[in-house]
Amino acid sequence: MTHNGPLMVSESDAAVDAVIDRVGHNIVLGLPLGIGKPLRFANALYQRAKDDSSIRLHIVTGLSLQVPRGGSSLERRFLEPFTQRLYGEIPELAYARDAAAGKLPDNIKVSEFFFQAGSFLHQPQQQRHYVCSNYTHAVRDLLAQGMNVIAQMVAPGPEDGVANEGTVNGEQAYSLSSNPDLTLDLIPLLRQRQQQGTPVALLAETNRALPYMGNDAALAADTFDIVLDDPGTEYPLFPVPQTAVSAQDHLIGFYASTLLRDGGTLQVGIGSLGTALVHSTIMRHTHNDRWRQLHDQLNIDQRFPFAAGCGGTEHFKQGLYGCSEMMVEGFLHLLEAGVLTRAVDNEVVMHGGFFLGSNAFYNGLRKLPAAQRNRICMTSVNFINDLFDHRLGNQHLKASQRVHSRFINSAMMHTVSGAAISDGLGDGRVISGVGGQYNFVAMAHELPDARSIMTLRSTRRKDGKLQSNIVFNYPHCTIPRHLRDIVVTEYGMADLRGQSDEEVYCRLISIADAQFQPALLRQAKQAGKVADDFVMPSHWQHNTAEHVDMLMSTPENRERFPDYPFGHDFTDDELVLSRALTWLKAETATPLAKLATLLRSVRTMRHARNHQCLLARMSLQAPDSPGARLQQWLVVYALERTLTPHMK
Repeated sequence: MTHNGPLMVSESDAAVDAVIDRVGHNIVLGLPLGIGKPLRFANALYQRAKDDSSIRLHIVTGLSLQVPRGGSSLERRFLEPFTQRLYGEIPELAYARDAAAGKLPDNIKVSEFFFQAGSFLHQPQQQRHYVCSNYTHAVRDLLAQGMNVIAQMVAPGPEDGVANEGTVNGEQAYSLSSNPDLTLDLIPLLRQRQQQGTPVALLAETNRALPYMGNDAALAADTFDIVLDDPGTEYPLFPVPQTAVSAQDHLIGFYASTLLRDGGTLQVGIGSLGTALVHSTIMRHTHNDRWRQLHDQLNIDQRFPFAAGCGGTEHFKQGLYGCSEMMVEGFLHLLEAGVLTRAVDNEVVMHGGFFLGSNAFYNGLRKLPAAQRNRICMTSVNFINDLFDHRLGNQHLKASQRVHSRFINSAMMHTVSGAAISDGLGDGRVISGVGGQYNFVAMAHELPDARSIMTLRSTRRKDGKLQSNIVFNYPHCTIPRHLRDIVVTEYGMADLRGQSDEEVYCRLISIADAQFQPALLRQAKQAGKVADDFVMPSHWQHNTAEHVDMLMSTPENRERFPDYPFGHDFTDDELVLSRALTWLKAETATPLAKLATLLRSVRTMRHARNHQCLLARMSLQAPDSPGARLQQWLVVYALERTLTPHMK
């Protein structure tokens, strides 16, 4: 550390010069995952390395966010105006763009331990450079790459004189805000390297769009060697828009909400399944009578008697405490709804490692009164994701805080033997990463009264064909079968902990889609895991998409379970088009299906005049080529099939 505070610079190139002056031309740059990346500095350093081959740049990070592009011409027509509105003022992360295109120069390498889901599925270079690591091991594994520079976006203290904000021990402070997760533990280790003779550099890039989070996330200014501060070049935070919550998702979330214990602890992952859980949890608390109606309609007490002992049906008198590596947007809604109220240290009701969400989420955090915002402690992921002693909290303290923990995560697939597949494919390619999922599953088996709850949709469509997400076996797994616990699909819940293999196989088959149950049961019998004389109960055959649609399409349930429980970034026209294009994509998944759909669309072209505004949004109101004309036909057909009469 310097005695006179950090070097203050206002230009990105000056920040790059300062880093090179400190560490030389061999740079191993650690960047936080998600929105904590300092885009101005990262882009300037990447460009410098592209221009100067004497610089060897290795970027080690995770979750490098990219703007969605769309895989087809129709998707691009829909997405381009939307993404321009959401992302037009945000600098593109240049190295991520080139990495996705396989165009990184020879002197530059990017290694990530967690991918934006599916972003590098077809990029061999990034697949080769992927570092498989538990979140709690990421500090160790990133340091092993030879990291000598940390650069992070930070929030300067508020300029409105808010008491106790913006200072540490009376000195100027910067907040790690969205990403103290790894940085809090990396900084002292990098300083140790410096004391041992290795040149290092710690750089902060200010951005006043970041919410100022205090507690563990606030660091004295002289923690950093270099601060890049130019308010005129700051930019909005990268938003992750809310995704639609389907009827299947809502049922999964509802089932999971029955497993929460009042006075307990909650961890939940990102995505529509997490959103569905939060929505049902808030309904249980604020509209308990409406929540109980569906609880009774689903006959949960008789079908899943273990839920009564695991969870509850009352509203949350004691409240919940949030302890989650990712503070998803839902935690803010739980706080506002009066569910997230069980305080631990210094009135903290939420410990999070990093956050990522929509613009509404970021605005909500910024607008929280300081006292309320200080009830959220953004901290080290190693404090959150395991029970070992940590300088921010010892094992006894953490275990005593995390009573009745419910660690709720999603999976892509699940084997009937109890293994979960969440991060990769059987051929070795990585979809995303392990992250902290394994940490929380393992912790659930260590803490008294804790449970791991894996949620997944029972089916998916691939190339137009319905496939089961509950499978007999799979060449890859993220969570091994010996850590099996509770699994939830839209068809119900399976309590697997401590059960025999036969019971595990049968319980998982019982929450699979009905059309795949006979084959799964046959394989289980052939493997000697289920008795030959076992006969499936007749009620298992109710596990159909039609049954779910019938249940959730009643007027009461449609009102209770909207597609976007917490809002969205779409216009009204974009919502209509989104539903139509989603339907159309499913209907045209194969060349033959696309041809058949196109032929049927000809009959609806007379209705094009009824959809001029929607066609204009897609720039298809006056097609100027044969290809655009075909696209217009398809869009009109999809609109006619998905719009209800009162919407036309």
